[in-house]
Amino acid sequence: MMSENQMPNPKVDVERVNEIKKASFWVSQLFIIIATVVGVYLAASQGYKQAIQFENMTSYKEGYYLQKSLQYELQDNVTILKDYMTKIQNGNYYGARNESLDFYTLVWENMKFSSTTLSTPPDLLRQAQQFYREVAKLHDSIAKSDISVPNGVKKLQEQIDIVEQSLIPALEKSTDQIKAELSGTDIIL
Repeated sequence: MMSENQMPNPKVDVERVNEIKKASFWVSQLFIIIATVVGVYLAASQGYKQAIQFENMTSYKEGYYLQKSLQYELQDNVTILKDYMTKIQNGNYYGARNESLDFYTLVWENMKFSSTTLSTPPDLLRQAQQFYREVAKLHDSIAKSDISVPNGVKKLQEQIDIVEQSLIPALEKSTDQIKAELSGTDIIL
């Protein structure tokens, strides 16, 4: 500590000023600033890439579960439709024509509100939509006797064939592709 009467050493102050004036000081300060800016940029860039990758993987996972659930729902509804077709062909069961089709539609109805619905291939959504629409129309026509039971059963079977031979295998293929995409990640299905 310096006492109040002591004067600062002018020689030390001159050396300090000369050091500041040296180019090496300014060059080192410039490199520190550049290194800091580059480091922050690289860290932010890597963080952004990781966030995007995580969002994509999460979206794939949600799409997988949505498509798999739709697949299972369609399989259950085909079983319900087959039971209905058996009943209406039974001559002893007179109320079968007017019996409602109590399809499971939890997944189909909730897909309206899911952000991942549109990650499902559009042709698969279209086929599912056509199945539900055509079956409802045919069911109504059979109930009103607008078409005969044998003709209605034939047309219902055509809808079942589309679902079983085209839609369900396509959903299976789509979910297999998603599963393959996620296989090298930490995402567990």
